[in-house]
Amino acid sequence: MNILIVDDEDTILKGLAARIAQLPDVNIGEIYCALNGSEALNILSSYPVDLVITDIHMPGIDGLSLTGTIRYRHPEIPVVLLTGYNDSSYLQQAIRLKAEDYLFKPVKMNDLLDMFERISQRITNDRKRNRFIREDQFDALAYPAKMIMACDIDEGGTERRTQLGDDEMILWMYRKVIYEAAETLTDIYFIPASSPVDSFNMLIGIGAETAEAASGKLNQLASAVREFWSSNIRLEISFGMSAAGSTGPFRLLEKEACCALQYRIHLKSGIHRFASAAAGSSPKYARTPLQSAIEVGDAGSILSELKNGLLHIFECEAAAQIYAVEEMLQFLYAQLAKCYPTASLPVFNRITKLSESLLWSRTKDQSIQLFMHEINGWLETVLPEHSEYGIVALARNIIHSRFPESLNISEVAAAVYVSPSHLSRMFRVQTNTTFLEYLTNVRVDEAKKRLVDPKAKIYDIASQVGYSDWKHFSRIFKEATGYHPSDYRNRIMGIQTAEVDS
Repeated sequence: MNILIVDDEDTILKGLAARIAQLPDVNIGEIYCALNGSEALNILSSYPVDLVITDIHMPGIDGLSLTGTIRYRHPEIPVVLLTGYNDSSYLQQAIRLKAEDYLFKPVKMNDLLDMFERISQRITNDRKRNRFIREDQFDALAYPAKMIMACDIDEGGTERRTQLGDDEMILWMYRKVIYEAAETLTDIYFIPASSPVDSFNMLIGIGAETAEAASGKLNQLASAVREFWSSNIRLEISFGMSAAGSTGPFRLLEKEACCALQYRIHLKSGIHRFASAAAGSSPKYARTPLQSAIEVGDAGSILSELKNGLLHIFECEAAAQIYAVEEMLQFLYAQLAKCYPTASLPVFNRITKLSESLLWSRTKDQSIQLFMHEINGWLETVLPEHSEYGIVALARNIIHSRFPESLNISEVAAAVYVSPSHLSRMFRVQTNTTFLEYLTNVRVDEAKKRLVDPKAKIYDIASQVGYSDWKHFSRIFKEATGYHPSDYRNRIMGIQTAEVDS
C-alpha cells in the first residue's frame, strides 16, 4: 500500500511517516510526504497512491479542500483526516466530502493500526469488485483475452460547459456516469494513463474468455455512457478501443486504444476501434532540410521543418501517425546528440512520453502546440543563443505578415511555442525594443508608404495597418514621427514637389 501524508508541520510529517513504516502486519510500500495541498496534488498526478492521510488545518489548500479535490480527481483513493480539534463542524464536512476516516493528534499506535485494518479491507473489497488497479497489476491478470479502452471528453461545447459549471464539476459528473455504468459489468478495471494531459483522460481495461466477449462488454459500456452523456449532459465524449485479439502488455494495448481515440480528430466524436496501419503506410517527411537546419544550429528553421513534417503526418492514416511522430522525434534526438555531444539533452524516454501525450490531444492544433512547445524546450537547452535568435526571427516574420490584424504578444508567443513573458524578454534582448514598440514601428512604416498616395483616406490607412480607431492611429503616428498623418503627407508631397521643380 502506497501512502501520501500531508501536513504543514515537518516534524509531525516525518514522525508520522516513521510510525507508519514501523507498523507490524501492514504491507507498506512507498510513503510520500507533502508539506501542503499543492505538493500533494502534484504527487497524486505523478505517482501511484493507495491512501492519503492529510491534516485538516493547513495554509493554502487545507485538508477539507484537498479532500474535495481528491474526490473529484481520484475518487478511488481513500482519504483520512488528521485533526487536533474535536470539532463537530469539521467532522460533518469531512463526512459530506466522504472522507474515509479521521485521526486525532497526537496519533496513537493503536488508532493507526485500527485505521489501517479498516482501510486495507476497503481497498481489498474494491479490488475484488474489479475497480482501480495499476498497469503492472493489469499485466498480471490471467485472462485469455484483454483489451483497453481510452475515454475522453471532446473539444467544444463552450456554452454548455459554462452552463454546467467549472471543469471540476464536469469531471465529477463524467467519472460518476462512467463508474455507475460499469457497476453492472464484471471484470472491468480502471487504470491510470501513462501520460495523461488532464484528468478527463481515462483508461478502462477488461478481461474475458474471448476477444469477442471483451469487445462486446467495452462496447456495451461505451454505448451506455455515450447515450446518457449526450442526452443528459449534452457534451461530446469519445472512446477508443484496442484491437480485439491483440496480445501484449498494457503499454501496447494502451497505445492502440489511444490511437483509436485519435480517429475523432479526423472523423467525429464516437466509439472508435483500432485498425493496424497497412505495411509501409507510415507517412514520410523530408529529412534533409531538417538535418541541414540542425547542423547549422538554425532553431527557427528546425521548428519550421518540424511543423511542416507534423502537418504532413497529420494528413495521413491515423493508425500510422504515432509511429511516424516517434520516428521523427528519434531522428531529431539522434541528430542533436550527434551535432552537439556536450549538450544536456532530455532523458530519451521523454520521446515516448511526448508521443503518448500527443495521443490525448483533442484537435490537430493541440497536438502541434504540445509537440512544438516541448521541442522548443529541447532547443533552448542545446542551442540557447541560436534558439532565441531563431524564435525572435519567427516572431518578427509573423508581425510583418499579420500586422493588419488585431495582433498581441500572446498570439505571437503561441505561434512560436513560448510563453508571452519569455517572448517579451527575448524580444528586448535581440532587438533592443519591446514587442509592442516593434509592432508599432512596423505599422507606422507601412502607414508612411500608404500616405504617399494622395487619394488614400486616413481612416482607410488606419484600418489597413491594424488600427480600428483612426483617431488612435493618428495619436500613435504622431508619437512615432512627430507629425499628424495629414501633416506627414503634406510634408512628403511638398518634398516631392520641390524635387520636381528643381
